[in-house]
Amino acid sequence: MINILNFGYGNAASIANTLESMEYPFKLVSHPKELVPGVLIVPGVGSIGVFSENLRRNQWKTHIQKYAKEGNNIIGICLGLHAFTSFSEESGGMRCMALLGKNIKTTVLNKDSEKSNTGWLPFSITKEFLDNNSWVPFYGRSRKQSLKGRVFYNHIYGANIKAKNSLQIQGYENFSSIVVKKNIMGIQFHPEKSQALGKLILEFIL
Repeated sequence: MINILNFGYGNAASIANTLESMEYPFKLVSHPKELVPGVLIVPGVGSIGVFSENLRRNQWKTHIQKYAKEGNNIIGICLGLHAFTSFSEESGGMRCMALLGKNIKTTVLNKDSEKSNTGWLPFSITKEFLDNNSWVPFYGRSRKQSLKGRVFYNHIYGANIKAKNSLQIQGYENFSSIVVKKNIMGIQFHPEKSQALGKLILEFIL
């Protein structure tokens, strides 16, 4: 089962609609007691401050860590990725969940202008990258060895990391498009808004 964390943000519903069109089983959850084994997707748009307060309200960090230790997959999308870093410059600066490591910070992409990265950019991923970073899809429907195309971004802040477990954003090479730590993954772009390739990517990782 795919659990979608739902705090009322629009992209939770968009992800649900996308998964429904792909015939994946899913449920929207708002409390840890509703979780079932499989995959947890943590989507989000907006402010990290408000989002983190929602996460703290039901001690989601503890429950997500427990869920991961039990062998389930965790995927954070956009603001969900930022919540998985150790610290965010947004909202005046605040500690985050550090699920992807203690040294990954969320920082502004363009420090001078604070211009957002909004639009379509090239992206590619291989099964070898997932294998090398111990990511094992829960459903494993895809038989493709690689994917390539364009994906949709919409963000001002990003996960500032460049490492073997990270794929970079074209034009923002110090920022991660996807970062993986075993069964925890953060995705900066919006697969649910990336049309046909977005569905292929979801199938690739789910």
